[in-house]
Amino acid sequence: KISPEWKEINAQTWRGFEDAYKAGKLRAIGVSNFEPEHIKALWETNDVRPMVDQLEFHPGYTQPDTVSWAQENGILVEAWSPLGSGAVLSDPTVNAIAAKYGVSAARLCVRFALMNKVLPLPKSTKAERISDNADVFGFEISEDDMKTLRNLPVLGFSGFSPENAPADAIA
Repeated sequence: KISPEWKEINAQTWRGFEDAYKAGKLRAIGVSNFEPEHIKALWETNDVRPMVDQLEFHPGYTQPDTVSWAQENGILVEAWSPLGSGAVLSDPTVNAIAAKYGVSAARLCVRFALMNKVLPLPKSTKAERISDNADVFGFEISEDDMKTLRNLPVLGFSGFSPENAPADAIA
């Protein structure tokens, strides 16, 4: 909604990415916050398909339609906010499930992303948290708990999508 010419602007920008990729300057190219309609628009005018779509993804905001569509079309989904900007870490349901496995809420969120075949990108400046966030392979979340985490009410959502982002959000 930021520009009525979004298709043309995206196509031109993507052509620049394609040129750099074809020249061997980049190993992979992708998009961020693109929904299926935005990626399909790129396919109409460009040669190289996005290899990754970086999306907000965490318990309380999983974007199931976009994630499954991307995965079905060979696009890696990367979670740019697997901890829900920290808001998910204080949720009682998330903490109860984390306690059940003897892990932190952050570790649970990272494992949740991985078990949904989504690449998590947790952010921290503290060495102990970075280490904790990486130690996620010693447990499996049960299907019942995965379902609970997938079905949480909206939690930790940034509030922006391609269709409602305010013009000043892209400063």
